[in-house]
Amino acid sequence: MPAFIGLDLAWTAHRRNVRSGTGFCLFEGEGPDDFHCTHIGAQPLHVGTLTESVARVADRTASVIVAIDAPLLFPANPALERPIDAEVQRRFKPYKVHVLSAREARAKGQTAGIDLARTLAARGFTLDPTALLAGKHAGRLAFEVFPHTLHIRLFGLTERLLYKHGPDEERRHGLRHYQRHLRALVEREAPGALANPNVRRALDPQTAATAEGPGIKQLDDTLDGLTCALAAWLAWRSPEGWEILGDTSGHMVMPRE
Repeated sequence: MPAFIGLDLAWTAHRRNVRSGTGFCLFEGEGPDDFHCTHIGAQPLHVGTLTESVARVADRTASVIVAIDAPLLFPANPALERPIDAEVQRRFKPYKVHVLSAREARAKGQTAGIDLARTLAARGFTLDPTALLAGKHAGRLAFEVFPHTLHIRLFGLTERLLYKHGPDEERRHGLRHYQRHLRALVEREAPGALANPNVRRALDPQTAATAEGPGIKQLDDTLDGLTCALAAWLAWRSPEGWEILGDTSGHMVMPRE
């Protein structure tokens, strides 16, 4: 039974004392009859712990697809910007999407993505999604995604959802919009996931309405992890509807326009 993992990776997850949470969502199954969510949540997790968690899933199934919200590949020269970051900024600027500079993050020592990619590669994962999008069901694959681009194209939005920054009430408002769009997508594409009470809780508007302080960030991370897992599932199921932008210095997978 194939498995689909979504990780909203904390960029500081390589540090010994991790403070930021990583959203982690695990789907399993091939179709409507057996598709289900095994785990969903968000908590501080070190890269080593994440690698072991993903590897345990890979050890019991023939196919594992991992979609990760974090830069996984970089140019050999750390002073260079990734062309993919500029490309996504150009394409999605009309939607008010801002791309964080992977070069600047790397210069600050925020290397969780590249560290995770390296450890997964050592466990037999490929970081090249070309075969998957050609219709071949890869055995062990990890690739980069960016939730804002997923939202724009999967939800049919005219601008990005506002839930990452600002006063708590503004973030709660943005999260409720996020939940509404995401629940509609889950009901349409992966209804079996709703059998998990934690998925229903994450998508319940009341959860966003009552979230406070760290709970807002935890819900943010959880929903992004769920979005990433859906991207892994949908790219595997309908690869013709997805594309790769970028090159070997860094690329992202996203739905076609």
